[in-house]
Amino acid sequence: MQNVVNFLKKNGRDLLIIVLLLICIILIVCKYYLKDNKEVSNESIALVTETKKVEPVEEETIKTVYVDIKGAVKKPGVYQVASNSIINEVVTLAGGFNTNAYKNGINLSKKVSDEMVVYVYTKSEIAKINKDKDASTAASVVCQSENYDIKDCITEGSSIIETNPNVSNKNDSLDTAPKDNTTNQNSDSSSKLVNINTASLEELMTISGIGESKAKAIISYREENGNFKTIEDLMNVSGIGDKSFAKLKDYITV
Repeated sequence: MQNVVNFLKKNGRDLLIIVLLLICIILIVCKYYLKDNKEVSNESIALVTETKKVEPVEEETIKTVYVDIKGAVKKPGVYQVASNSIINEVVTLAGGFNTNAYKNGINLSKKVSDEMVVYVYTKSEIAKINKDKDASTAASVVCQSENYDIKDCITEGSSIIETNPNVSNKNDSLDTAPKDNTTNQNSDSSSKLVNINTASLEELMTISGIGESKAKAIISYREENGNFKTIEDLMNVSGIGDKSFAKLKDYITV
């Protein structure tokens, strides 16, 4: 014990310096260690933040659409697929083609669109389509049908039906104009009809073939007998027979 006391008295100062140096070294090491950990932690947080910022962008670009597949497939129905899917994927979801399916009429690589209808014809259905038309070209034709009815598209052999197709149906431009013209003609005809029950003398005289005397006769007849029930009753008026009525009937109404 005395030896230890003597050693401390003799070397105590040196030991104290050594202890203080060790403490300083430990503190310096701890400082740098904590600093490195903090930087690593900050980098990790920044990395996570960047990842979180990217995720919503990916969600916005990935959408789902609904495609209705009918006809010669094993499981017809409505399928939900990604917006970048192609028709072949929808056929696969529907269990694939039936043995009697006409596969040449569908562009399987075509991208799907929302509310698209895909109709897979049977071989016998294709045989009934106009023989002058090449049904194999229908793969490139998109048919427009407001009711998604295959009957609207069968003349072209089209398997793809949309309300707003990317490829216009060539029948649309041919069919639309005559229908519109007919409607306009009917409207014009209706607006030119003269009601023989309510028309005045001047209005009756605007009808081709009716002069003042016949117009007065029509007014006299309806005052004495009441309104005309049908336009054919006009032949009861004096001076108007079958031949005259035939010329007038397209311009009058009751």
